Amino acid sequence: MRLAVSGVSRGIGESLSRQALARGDSVHGLGRTLPPWADDMKEFVFSNCDMAEPGQLVKACSQISGAIDVLVCNAATFAEGAGTIEYFHPDAMSEAFSVNTMAPLIIARSLKDNLSKGQRRLIIMMSTGNASLQGNTTGSLLGYRLSKTALNQAVRTLAAEWGPQGFIVVALNPGWVRTDMGGPDAEISADQAAAQILDFIDGVSLSNSINGAFVNTDGSPLPW
Repeated sequence: MRLAVSGVSRGIGESLSRQALARGDSVHGLGRTLPPWADDMKEFVFSNCDMAEPGQLVKACSQISGAIDVLVCNAATFAEGAGTIEYFHPDAMSEAFSVNTMAPLIIARSLKDNLSKGQRRLIIMMSTGNASLQGNTTGSLLGYRLSKTALNQAVRTLAAEWGPQGFIVVALNPGWVRTDMGGPDAEISADQAAAQILDFIDGVSLSNSINGAFVNTDGSPLPW
């Protein structure tokens, strides 16, 4: 299986890439920094780009040749300075939407032809339980919540527009993960999250039954 993964330099993206490579998959990574572990990985190719810069994203995706079976849009930001309604800064809010909402759409659009040549045509948009409108009872994380909720709507739109062409697009919640974003008190490690994501990918049927869904890695649905 050939994957394209964004945000491979750390956290879930790093663990996902390393586990996929260890089991024999190939990975084309997108991110700002070449992972230090990648030098001796024969099936790993890296393209440098800033997720907040559309032109860099398009250029990086143009360097990917051939078929892609699965796209995992994983890179994200909390956008410090966009935490609450009283104190959010417009620039921080713009960063949240640039990285969390627009970048995944630009990547998906840029790699559509590659995905069309693949056997899975599967697009995983990494979402979060914090994107749930029904689940928001505490507030805070304003920019992160808003941009990820918008990403969920983008998933619904992609699923509707590309589903008839054989694509499956899913908003996936990886859980609360011990990363720089999730913090040290999170429930699971990045390695555990990555293993669960790969299990989810392997279990997705090539039918469209899950197209446009918002789910946990065990397949259970989340409220929009």
